[in-house]
Amino acid sequence: MDNPKFWDFLAKQNQEDFLSSGTVGSCIEARELIISLPEEFQKYDREQLLKLFVMKFKLEYGTDVVAALHHNKAMTNYHIHLIFSERKLLEHAEFKKASRNMFFDEHDKHVRTKKEILDENGEIRKGCYIVAKGDTYDIRNFQSKETIFKSKAFTAGVKEMYTDFINELVKEDQSKLTVFRHDGPYLATKKIGKHNPREAEIQADNAKRQEWNHVVDEALTAGLPEEKICQVKKDCIQEPIHESIEKTGFHPDLLSAILQAAIRVLLDLIRTIPKKVHKEPVFDAEVFRRMQGVRKDLLHQNQVIAAARHRCERAQAFSAEASKPANIFKRGMKTKAAKELAASLLEYENAIAEPDKIVKRAGYKNVAAFTKAYEKSCKLLESMKRTEPQKESIIASLRKYEKEALIRKGDFSRGVEEQTHIKTKEDVR
Repeated sequence: MDNPKFWDFLAKQNQEDFLSSGTVGSCIEARELIISLPEEFQKYDREQLLKLFVMKFKLEYGTDVVAALHHNKAMTNYHIHLIFSERKLLEHAEFKKASRNMFFDEHDKHVRTKKEILDENGEIRKGCYIVAKGDTYDIRNFQSKETIFKSKAFTAGVKEMYTDFINELVKEDQSKLTVFRHDGPYLATKKIGKHNPREAEIQADNAKRQEWNHVVDEALTAGLPEEKICQVKKDCIQEPIHESIEKTGFHPDLLSAILQAAIRVLLDLIRTIPKKVHKEPVFDAEVFRRMQGVRKDLLHQNQVIAAARHRCERAQAFSAEASKPANIFKRGMKTKAAKELAASLLEYENAIAEPDKIVKRAGYKNVAAFTKAYEKSCKLLESMKRTEPQKESIIASLRKYEKEALIRKGDFSRGVEEQTHIKTKEDVR
């Protein structure tokens, strides 16, 4: 509903309910969704696009909503702002009448006796007032807030709903969107807004999350099942963070230590995986040959990572030795150790970032998606019989598995705010 009076009445009722509840903080008069759109949507009629998005929300949740569509200043992000009501409009306004004289203090809060609104001289304090018996003291235009909007399920549900809706409007498959899998092995990174005072903190946090994601790539390539990695993520990251918040509150600095411990657990599991000679199925199909090439590059990169990690550990040990009191006057030794450590750390950072680049250069979403498609393809090929009709069917299946893992424009396979295309924004006044 684009009637300004509707939103004025809604704001008034929300403010009144907020004051009467005695809640500390700011009143939420409405809620907002910011939805990034594919750039190809610029070709669509703006008014029609807005009507479609507004109607979709109304049909799903039954409350009123207004929308605006525009680009950011840099013209790189075409997006919709949806501002919606958490309350449904009553069919007929409710008029509440006082059954006796009612007394309200300067904060519009109902008090029981007249004495509570009088000053030391027995006069009614400024801002306080009395509603006489039989007079209307409240007009309700809206129902109570819908419980769905207070749940985490709403945020997840509305993202899925609009992702599917956008994909229905997208013409090219490669432009279709996906929502980040929070139940997968990767950790989401956070988007850093302009002039964010916590920029340095978020950058450090994202770097540690990316380190975990890179080690996940290494583990998947080494043959560690995705289910096992997800279990490590749950046991060593999600549960410790939850326990830490419950015991001591939110401390972002503890996240780094928790992630580092989880990374060590994952690396230990990688080391326990026996080295196998990988026998690739022999099959003369272009789609599988492409997969074999990517797989070969990933296995080689795992060897590069292991060697880089070993050099890094040696450089750290040499640096620790150079820092001992016995070597305090050996400047040449300390300088050499510092240079070796810096070089080895840079080499290691580049090495662990490479698997993700390898699969993306080949057009896949991430290492997890590629590994899943590759393993399914291997199982299919191992069980096949060599008749020609079956070969054609198998090639079709291989192409399907590859397509499932291929990246699409706007695919947000790692991220929350950075890579999830719908953000929620509250405190709309």
